[in-house]
Amino acid sequence: MRSYYRWGGHLSTALVRIRSKFDGDLDQCLLYLIFLLAELSEAMPRGPRPPQTFRRRRGLNALSLAEITQIPRETARRKLLALVERGYLVREGDGLFTLGEAYDASQFFDDLKPLLGETVQAEK
Repeated sequence: MRSYYRWGGHLSTALVRIRSKFDGDLDQCLLYLIFLLAELSEAMPRGPRPPQTFRRRRGLNALSLAEITQIPRETARRKLLALVERGYLVREGDGLFTLGEAYDASQFFDDLKPLLGETVQAEK
């Protein structure tokens, strides 16, 4: 029981830290996390591949993100635009959103360290 209590404390500490990065808006955090996971998925090795000189990031649209997160489409769109304003996301010319540079994966996982502990350190 004590370990669950300790883990719950780590979880709340991590969520409070991450929530502050998104002005208290956990929906924005969830939307950002979708982009972060997509980016990490693209970076993971998948066996032998032909060498590529340029790989364009795949963007996501507001409708897809609304369906993934179960956030109403118009709400998701407003929150995505707020993330663009803060540099967390970029809106491409075709209207698709991609991960920005204001808050990168290493910063995100640094904020998760209280929750993940030694797991994050071992992965680096």
